[in-house]
Amino acid sequence: MQRDDGSLWLDQRHGHPIEDYHLAQGSTNDCGPHATAVTLGFSTGIPAAVKDIIRELNQPRIGLYFPPIMIRRIPNWATLPWGIADVLRAHGLRASWRFRASEADLQHALAADRIPLPIFGEPFRRRGLRWTGWSHVAVLAGWDPSARAYWFVDSARTDPLAARGQDQFRREWANLGHLLIEVKT
Repeated sequence: MQRDDGSLWLDQRHGHPIEDYHLAQGSTNDCGPHATAVTLGFSTGIPAAVKDIIRELNQPRIGLYFPPIMIRRIPNWATLPWGIADVLRAHGLRASWRFRASEADLQHALAADRIPLPIFGEPFRRRGLRWTGWSHVAVLAGWDPSARAYWFVDSARTDPLAARGQDQFRREWANLGHLLIEVKT
């Protein structure tokens, strides 16, 4: 939804803004399950249990398609974008994922009240010989053009809403090929 000041924000659902569904992941690598739980809670109005989402993502899904086994997550470590979209679809949401999305796609999603979950990070970062790379998924809640910042419901933070500067976000999102999971309402 576009506000009078030109900013774009997800509209309330079930009488609550999306930040009411914020869940902090603590020191775990569980940003995928947490972002999935926030999206489910916000979309349905019923808070989702992260432990159940973790269990669901950790299990591959077997089906009558190619390939016949879908790996959603490397158990207790890295969640794959198609895994998040698959679990959201299993819960009745219209979710998809893709590479090479654009900032215009993010802004159109917010304006149309769709839920964008970009994946960003610095996967190839090293400190000396030690790999310190990371990737992260968070629910995009808003865009403020005057502050040049994107606002996220970010499980890596304790605050319900956290801003990321546009330039920093662009760089980190480009590092992951502009991966985007999107939930249509």
